This record gives sequence, C-alpha cells and structure tokens, in this order.
Amino acid sequence: MKKSLMICLMVAALVCVFALPAVIAGAAAPDSITMKAPNDQKMTKPAVVFPHKMHADSGIDCLVCHHKDTSKDAIKSCVAEGCHVDASKAAKKDPKGFYQAFHSKASDASCLACHKKEKKAGKAAPVGCKDCHK
Repeated sequence: MKKSLMICLMVAALVCVFALPAVIAGAAAPDSITMKAPNDQKMTKPAVVFPHKMHADSGIDCLVCHHKDTSKDAIKSCVAEGCHVDASKAAKKDPKGFYQAFHSKASDASCLACHKKEKKAGKAAPVGCKDCHK
C-alpha cells in the first residue's frame, strides 16, 4: 500500500514538473505578432511586426487594446469575426474597420492614439508610418 501511494505521488509530482510549465506558457503573450489584413485582403503598406510581449510586459492591461473581450482568458485577435474584419478602402474611416483599429486618433485602444499620447509625455513611441510599416 505504501509503495503504490509513493509511486502515485512520484507520478503526480513528475506530471506537475513537466506539465505545469506548458500550461503557464500557453497563456503567455507571444513575443511578436505580424499584423496582416483579415481574410487576405490587400494592404497598401507592409505588414507590421508588433512587439506584443514588450507591450504586455510594460503593464498595459490586455483589455485596453482587446476592448471587446470581457476577460483575459477569452481574448481574440483584432481580425476575429465581429471585430475589425473590414480592410476595404470604404471602411478606412469606419471605427470598426481594420485601418481605424490601429490608426484612429480618437480611440485609446488604437496604436497611433496611444503612441501619440506617450510621445507627448516624453516617451519614445513610433508615430510615423515607416516606424511600424517596414
């Protein structure tokens, strides 16, 4: 009885040692994300390689950018159905459009608005097209 209990405890400990880091890593922010237009729609500028982990590690609450999500456990991509899926020229000025998700000067969830605010506060933040579109 003691032997089988000891074996069970050893197996449980090994599972925790090897499985727990994988579970934790699964919830971690990816280092970077290549921001492309949804549904293979044409983009006029090169895709942006977004340093996701750097933004997450800087203390920005995930739900600022992922403003439609209700919890950090249910976060979807910006180009998920129901979010910013229209990258057409007609939707360029639409707040729900793909372009405005990143370039709106009126939304705190937009990259450009946040970067301009950071720049005004004296911090280094890219605000020019070529700073992001390389």
